[in-house]
Amino acid sequence: MILYDEKHLANLNGQGKVKTKESKKLTGYATVDKPWLKWYQHGEDFQNLDFNKTNCYDYFFDITKEYDWPLIEYYGKMFTREEIKQQVDDYIKKFTSMGIKEGDTVSFVLLNVPETMFFLLALSKMGATANLIKFDESPDRIKFMTNLSNSKYLFASEVPFIMENVMKSLELGSNIEKVIALPVMNLVPQEAMSKMLYQQVKSNTEDQLDEDKITEEVIKIYQKIMHDRNQLITKMKSYKEFMTFDEWAQAYQQEDMSTIVGGSDNTVAIVYTGGTTGNPKGVELTNNNLNYSAHNFLHSEMDFYPRLTSMDILPPSIGYYFNATYNLLCCGVRVNFISQFKVQEYPNLIKEYKPNIFMAGPILLKAMVDADVLEDTSFMVAPISGGDKLFLEEEERFNEYAKSKGGVATVGNEKIDTIVRQGWGLTESTAAASYLNRKAAKTGSIGIPLAGVTVAVFDYVPSDEFDKNTLEEKKYGEIGELCITGDTVMKGYLNNPEATNAILREHKDGQVWLHSDDLGYMDEDGRIYHKGRAKRMLTRSGAKVWLGTLEDTIRSHPMVDACCCVKMNDEEEREVPVAHVVLKDKECSNSVFEEIDELVKVNYPESYVPKFYVKKEELPITEVNKKVDFKALEQENILDPDNYTMVGKVISPRVKIMKK
Repeated sequence: MILYDEKHLANLNGQGKVKTKESKKLTGYATVDKPWLKWYQHGEDFQNLDFNKTNCYDYFFDITKEYDWPLIEYYGKMFTREEIKQQVDDYIKKFTSMGIKEGDTVSFVLLNVPETMFFLLALSKMGATANLIKFDESPDRIKFMTNLSNSKYLFASEVPFIMENVMKSLELGSNIEKVIALPVMNLVPQEAMSKMLYQQVKSNTEDQLDEDKITEEVIKIYQKIMHDRNQLITKMKSYKEFMTFDEWAQAYQQEDMSTIVGGSDNTVAIVYTGGTTGNPKGVELTNNNLNYSAHNFLHSEMDFYPRLTSMDILPPSIGYYFNATYNLLCCGVRVNFISQFKVQEYPNLIKEYKPNIFMAGPILLKAMVDADVLEDTSFMVAPISGGDKLFLEEEERFNEYAKSKGGVATVGNEKIDTIVRQGWGLTESTAAASYLNRKAAKTGSIGIPLAGVTVAVFDYVPSDEFDKNTLEEKKYGEIGELCITGDTVMKGYLNNPEATNAILREHKDGQVWLHSDDLGYMDEDGRIYHKGRAKRMLTRSGAKVWLGTLEDTIRSHPMVDACCCVKMNDEEEREVPVAHVVLKDKECSNSVFEEIDELVKVNYPESYVPKFYVKKEELPITEVNKKVDFKALEQENILDPDNYTMVGKVISPRVKIMKK
C-alpha cells in the first residue's frame, strides 16, 4: 500500500476518476476541436483555474504551504518546505551581499544536487537568472556560455573533471570573476556517506570480507577522497578567481533580504540545446514558463499525488530537469536527488529507493528490464519515458515485465496499472507538452497534450520557406510537424534573434507557435504519435529518406536488439543511410543483414536500403541525457581500414565490424 494524504488527494480536481466527457462534433482540426480536453475532468474550464503570475519563489512557497512532509531527499538527508525556505532565504542574503541584483546572471556547473533548486528559487525572487551549464561541457563551451550570459560568478561542483574544465575556461578568457567550489557531499549526512562507501567496497570486491576489513577499506577510501580534495583545492587556489564554499559562506553574510523584485516575465533559467558542431543556443525560460508548467502538472491528472515519492537522475541543465524536480515538488511529491550514476547502476537505484514516479528514458528502462533485479513493481505509479524515442517493442516489453512483477499500484482506493507513461516536448517548451494520461492510454502514443497546452500538426516547412498565409494545419491522422503554443513556450534564445525567429513563428491565427522539427500525427481522441525528427532526414540521389522510419523497420527484425541510422556523405549519391546495429545474439551469422536488407526493400523504396551496416556490440550513450548519441555515430569514419573490416560480399549488404 502506498501512503498518501486523503485531504490533498481529494483536492486534485478529480484526479484518478476514469471517465470522460461526451465528445463534441469534430471539425477535423486540433486547434478548433482540442479533442484531448474530453479526457480531463475540468476540460475547457482549465483556463479558469487559479494561477498566480509571479516569480518561482513566491509561487512555490504558496503552492506548498499545506505540505508538512519532507519534499526533498538527498542520500538520507530530508528537507521539509520550511527547511527549504531557510536554505533559500540564506542564499538570497548571501547573493545580496555579493551585490547580485535584478537582471544579473549567475552560472552553475553542477551535478544533480538540491542546491541547484535552492539557488534557482533564490535568484527568481531577486529577479536574477541561473545560467545552467552541463557538468561535462568542454572549457571552450563553458567560456562561451558564461560570456554569452554575461556572468561574473560561477558555482561548480568540486570534482576534478569539472574543476579542470572550469580552470581551463578561465585561461581561455571567460568573464567569470569568482568561482565558488561546491562539495558534492555538502548536504550528505556522515552516516549516509559511510553507507555509500560501505556499499562501494562490497560491490567492488568478489571476496567475502568481514566487517572489520570492510571498515578498514572504507577508511582508506575516505582518506583518499580527502587527500584528493586537498590536492584539488591547492590547485584551484593557484587561480585568483577561486574560493571554497565554506570561504564563500563566511565572506558573504547579511541580515536581511533587501533585493526582492522578481516578476513572472523575468528569465529565471538559461539551459542550452544543440551546438554539437557549433555554438549551443541558450534557451531563456521565464518564471511564468516554469510556474505554468508546474500548474499543468498539478491539474492534468497525471497521477502525481501528494506524498508520493520520485527519484531524479536528470542533470540540472536540461528542460526535463524542471519537470522531474520543480513541477513534482509543487505537486507535493518528495523528490530524491541522485548526483551521478552509470546506466548499469540504475536498476539497483530503482530497487533501493522504490520511487513511485521516475522520469527516465528508453536506455534506462531497457537496463531495468535486462537486469531483472526487481521482485515487485507494485510501487510504480508512473514510470515515465522521455528525452528519446521509445520504440513500440520497448514499450510492450517494459509493460509485460512490470505486469509479471506485480504490475498494479495502489493509491488510496485507486488501482493503477503499471505501464510506462510516454511524454513529449522540447527544452524550448519547458519540456513536457504531452503525457500518456492513463485514461487515454494507447500503446505507441506519446500521450495527449497537457491541459494548458495546445499541440497541433502543420505542414513541415523549413524556416527560410515559411509563409504564415499559406501554412496549412493537418487533419487527424495526417503526418506533419508537431507544433506547440501556450505559456510554457520559451521567451527565446539568448542574444540569438535569428535562431529564435526560425523556431518561434507567428501563424495566421495570431498565435506564436513553437516548431518542434518533430514529425507526427494526432488521432480524433487527441492522442499524439511520434514519427521521427524532420532533420533526421537525408536526400539520396534526390529521394528523401527518413532515418527514424528506417530504424523502426530494422528494429522490427527479431534478431535486432538496437539500431541507430545516420547519414554519411557519398560522392555518387550525395547522402546515404548507414545502419549501426546491435544483435541479440552476438554470435549470429552475418547473413542476418541480408534478411534485414530484404525487410527494408519489402517496405520501402531502394533509396532506404542502407549503404552500409555497422555491427556493434553496443551503441554510444550520451553522458548527460543517457540516450543514443547518433551525432557521435555520424562522426565515425567507418571506411577507416584501421578500425573496421569488410566482411562478406562487396554488394549490399556490406557489413562492417568494429575492431576496437
